[in-house]
Amino acid sequence: MNRGIVLAARAEPRVVLRSAGRGDLEDLRSWKNANKAGFFFKGEITPEMQEDWFDGYLARPRDFMFVVEHGGRKAGCLGFRILESGEADAYNIIAAPGGSGKGLMKAAMAVLCSYAAREFTRDIGCRVLKDNPAVSYYERCGFKVVGDGGDHRIFTLDWTRFAPVAYDVTEG
Repeated sequence: MNRGIVLAARAEPRVVLRSAGRGDLEDLRSWKNANKAGFFFKGEITPEMQEDWFDGYLARPRDFMFVVEHGGRKAGCLGFRILESGEADAYNIIAAPGGSGKGLMKAAMAVLCSYAAREFTRDIGCRVLKDNPAVSYYERCGFKVVGDGGDHRIFTLDWTRFAPVAYDVTEG
């Protein structure tokens, strides 16, 4: 089940990844709209579009979207989905205003990849637009470029540079 999961890092910074819910939709929408230069879809996301996305997300049991929290405050969001190929595709990685530059999203990605690898697959990748200002973030998280998709780079998690992190899982 991809809903009601909470992943809590055991090491500092103690980030918590909790399944996104309807109450998070406006934050997710505003964060993505504020950072649309880094995403494939460049249009303005309306509240109705966000609701439609969320309804579709709820229908996909192998799609996971988390809100990242630290110290009781939202620091951003990130997710992954299991593709038909069996690969985990990390997506919608967005720092909230005030959530970047503190190592929180890097710590969150470490928890996300550790969870995906333990529960699903070690084959974890992502696609990142070439002009996305966060390209170096993915490299710092342990990803390496393995292909060129024209307007984007294809990354995969490099297990020689990535070490899984300890985390606790609760459901509810």
